[in-house]
Parts: sequence; structure tokens; C-alpha cells
Amino acid sequence: MNFMRTRWLLAVLSMLSSIWLMRAALKLQGNGAAGPVILSMVAFVSTVLLIAPETAFWLAEQIAKPFANLFFPSETFKKPPVSYLLARRYRSERRFEEAVRQYENIIEFYPHERDAHVELIEVARQMGDEELAEKCTARMQRRFAAQADARQSEA
Repeated sequence: MNFMRTRWLLAVLSMLSSIWLMRAALKLQGNGAAGPVILSMVAFVSTVLLIAPETAFWLAEQIAKPFANLFFPSETFKKPPVSYLLARRYRSERRFEEAVRQYENIIEFYPHERDAHVELIEVARQMGDEELAEKCTARMQRRFAAQADARQSEA
């Protein structure tokens, strides 16, 4: 920790000297400005190298984040995109418990997906779990009855 403070203090001093040298070089004419400009650049590069261990990773992350979001967009979304593929695959393979979990996940994130409710009821019936089928049917009727009432009141 103490070493890091020392490096940052040296970086600030190096940056200040770089600025002072560049200002001095701007006041000079001709080849006489070459020495202060070169020293100013050396001071600037040393500043960058002194702060690099703490800032390089953060800076690289900030630059890479927009490109990473192209390939891994789930970091920015609050809920996953709707996909019935896994649930339907489990259903076709007769892995009904996993299918129920997948349909429940869809309903959790997208409660107004009518297909998820209907297919969940069908899976429950295929499993022979009439209690689950009745529970899901009641939930679907409550959810979509409220929508139908809202549409009728708007009309």
C-alpha cells in the first residue's frame, strides 16, 4: 500500500514536471525547444508507466466492454431472452421435471407468455400430476382474466 502511494506521488510529480517542461518548450524558438520537449515526453511516459499497474486493467476493461457485449449480452439484460428450446427438448425427451423447471423460469421472467402457461399445463398432464395442472390452470386464468378485464375496460 505504501509503495502504491509512493508510485502515485511520483506519477503526479512526473506529470507536473512534464507540463512545466512542455510550457517552457513552447516559449523557446527553434532547436532550443527540442531538449525540453524530449524531457517532457520522457516525464509523461514515466507517469503512464508509474500508474499502469492500477489503471491498465480498468482501462482495458472499459475499452473491451462494448465489444464483449456483442458476444455476451446477458450482462446488460435484467432477464434472459425468451427461449422455449430447452423446455421443448426436455418435453420431447420425456424429462418432464426439467421441462417444468424451464417453463417455470419462462413464466417467472415473462409472466404474460401464454404459450409457456399452456405448455406447462400440458407437461403436467403428461406427467400425470393433475394437482400441478390445476394449479397452473388457475394461475393462467387469474393472470389472463385480469388482462381480458383490462382490455374490456379500455374498449
